[in-house]
Amino acid sequence: MSSFAECEIKVCTPEEVADFLSDPPSTYTPLYSVQPFDTVPWQFLDELIAFYCDIAEPRILDATVNEGRIWGRGKSRYKHVGMDIDPSVHPDVVGDNTAMPFPDESWDIVVYDPPHTGEQGKSQFAPVYGTGVAVATKGGLAHTYPPFLNEARRVLRPKGLLLVKLADVTHRNKFQFATAEFYSAAKEYGFELQGNHVLPRTNVIIDPKWKKATHPRQNHSTWMAFRKLK
Repeated sequence: MSSFAECEIKVCTPEEVADFLSDPPSTYTPLYSVQPFDTVPWQFLDELIAFYCDIAEPRILDATVNEGRIWGRGKSRYKHVGMDIDPSVHPDVVGDNTAMPFPDESWDIVVYDPPHTGEQGKSQFAPVYGTGVAVATKGGLAHTYPPFLNEARRVLRPKGLLLVKLADVTHRNKFQFATAEFYSAAKEYGFELQGNHVLPRTNVIIDPKWKKATHPRQNHSTWMAFRKLK
């Protein structure tokens, strides 16, 4: 073990001290990967956009807008165009996110918040979205990701941002690893993952008929930030 006498002490000149003190303060502000329970989802989406995009007024397309809940129904500071295949939710654009009615490289950011599980056959849009599949035999909704990713790659500018909200769920005793499935598909379509962000929630469904837990209750969603490589 070194003694104090063996330590080398550097004596700085007045000029070196002045140069050190003149350095500008750090502007580093971390965005943590796990958010607290009281995080407001639409405010967090604003944070994600500000963190990953350096454009002051980016061109943003929400490809699954529905009623705009993830934007705080108008509270977000970011302007965006909302697209949905369901005209009853009154989107800005009625359209299919697997065949988008936009020119190539026309958006800086695409936001995607798809259905999280299958067996939603009662919806009139189940055939289009592919959400009517039987989970026990067909698995989750990973088959819906490639058609969307193909279009997202087309309409995003080079180095454009893809923000995806997914939930890994257990349905009919089958765990659906949606985030892993999407990550694998996104790599195939030329997207690079920039970060995963976990958003916890408290309103977790628990059925009183359940007798024994065999899987953890998934009490979070995951925001994934991807960059288009070319």
